[in-house]
Amino acid sequence: MMKIGFHVSISQGFDATLEKAQKLQCEAVQIFVKNPRSWVQRTLSDKDTAAFSRLSAVLPVYAHLSYLPNLAKIDGDEHNLKGLLHEASLCARLGIKYLVAHPGSHSDKLRGAQITAQAVNAVHDNYDVAVLIENTAGQGRALGTNIEELARIYEGVENKGKVLFCIDTAHLFQSGYKIIERSGWNDFVREFDRMLGIEKIGFFHLNDSKTPAGTHADRHWHIGEGEIGLKFFKRLLKDKRFAHLAGVMETPKMGNMDEVNMKVMRSLL
Repeated sequence: MMKIGFHVSISQGFDATLEKAQKLQCEAVQIFVKNPRSWVQRTLSDKDTAAFSRLSAVLPVYAHLSYLPNLAKIDGDEHNLKGLLHEASLCARLGIKYLVAHPGSHSDKLRGAQITAQAVNAVHDNYDVAVLIENTAGQGRALGTNIEELARIYEGVENKGKVLFCIDTAHLFQSGYKIIERSGWNDFVREFDRMLGIEKIGFFHLNDSKTPAGTHADRHWHIGEGEIGLKFFKRLLKDKRFAHLAGVMETPKMGNMDEVNMKVMRSLL
């Protein structure tokens, strides 16, 4: 059965992250390894690594790349590649095996896919960290809005045995896939399997959508209270093809809604 968890803050330290994750009954967690809104690099202390070891001994931990690096623009601004590799180095130091990353944005999607693949290659060449490329809602010039765009990036990845994909349910819905219908979800999985291989799905972001299907507006919402609804999430959690994977919620932090969202998710199992 799929392991369920949350993206959890590390702002109070890894011990506090573990405490929060356990309070929420997480079976997996996702974190930022540094301040996601700053280019300033982070230095990990021995105290940090010891605390992280206590966290990772209890739960599988996935990292998410911070907001600033644009993988499709590593050729134009040195901050993008330096930022990406710095975060990959932090993952390696902590022993995190998976780094989730948006493919970035570019005015030329063909060229952007090539550059994003180069960014993935740079991580794989330098660190024992696998990049999980995340599908996007399709805002602006974002890459990775559909399977074809993900496959285009995959073509340029040299170590194809290492790279995996993270499927965000809200982004999938917002980009136009008809996942609410059983047939639509199966069509997506079938097409993904044909173009990339179902075994390349390595992680899920379990988010409802505040915006309607196909709007390309990336707005996450609480499970069952958005436009996707509970039937889809129940179907996904019971889908034996993905029972060996983990998924985390990135729902808005509002009052006790983390507890509510987890309770709703567990009711679907």
